[in-house]
Amino acid sequence: MSMSSRTLKVQQVACLSSCWLIPVRHRTRINPPKATKKGRLLLKDQERLKLKEEYKQDPQKMLIETLKKSGIKPCPSFTERAVTITCTGEIFEPYVPPEGDGKAMSLTPEGAKQRLERVKNIGVTQLNQRKIRQFEPEFTASEFAWKAQKIFIDAHNALQDFDKNILHQLATEKAYPEMTKGFRFKTIRWKFLESIEKPRVVHIRTTDMINKGNLYGQVTVRFHSKQTLAIYDRFGRIMLGSEDIPKDVLDYVVFEKHLSGLYGSWRIHGKIIPDWASSLEPVIQTMIMQGQGGETDIAVEDR
Repeated sequence: MSMSSRTLKVQQVACLSSCWLIPVRHRTRINPPKATKKGRLLLKDQERLKLKEEYKQDPQKMLIETLKKSGIKPCPSFTERAVTITCTGEIFEPYVPPEGDGKAMSLTPEGAKQRLERVKNIGVTQLNQRKIRQFEPEFTASEFAWKAQKIFIDAHNALQDFDKNILHQLATEKAYPEMTKGFRFKTIRWKFLESIEKPRVVHIRTTDMINKGNLYGQVTVRFHSKQTLAIYDRFGRIMLGSEDIPKDVLDYVVFEKHLSGLYGSWRIHGKIIPDWASSLEPVIQTMIMQGQGGETDIAVEDR
């Protein structure tokens, strides 16, 4: 067999075998590592994962964003506080009562020290008194002390009757919740008997709020008087004090007025309690205890 015929036969066999072969593509699934997956993420997918991490740190942000996408206005936070311009929110430059006031005589070293401190305070007090006279030309410290005592008595009488209308007229928005706190279901019996010493203005200050022309005045008045106080709980049992035993009480009451306001009036703004003041009597608290057989007993406990 010649060389050419042999080559021809090999080509015929190769052609015939190629007609029966079918090419098949095998599908192989390879799981790439996590780093490769993260690298293949689109930009929007990366932002979505980043936002998901932020939502885990701050769930409140997720709630706000969800409400905004739904077209719902988020509720305001409840950390906001109501603002009123009829009074200030605190006692600025509070008066510091001298230790032993009401007990020390003027001839003793403590009494002489009190008189010296009072003389130092006169200059600043008179300067602020002139500012008040720009709005109230007839303002004098001696006359205001007796006017303040009347406001003090009327406010405490309204408190024991729980007359909200009168109390709002005689106490500022700061002093009203402080005076009525804890007395909603209690009975108060208070009486002003007499003045041991005449009321005296010991401190006068003025300040601006919001702008320079919006002026407020605060006057601290010293009351040394005899009073009776008795507080009864909701069961009618005595909690504090007595209606028959009078006591000597030394009060430093701050009165405030919105001087630049057209309808401003002097009202109780707060009370200054010195650190050296004697502690109050223990309050006797009562509670209802469920007895056996469904009967209720009233237990008394000293606190």
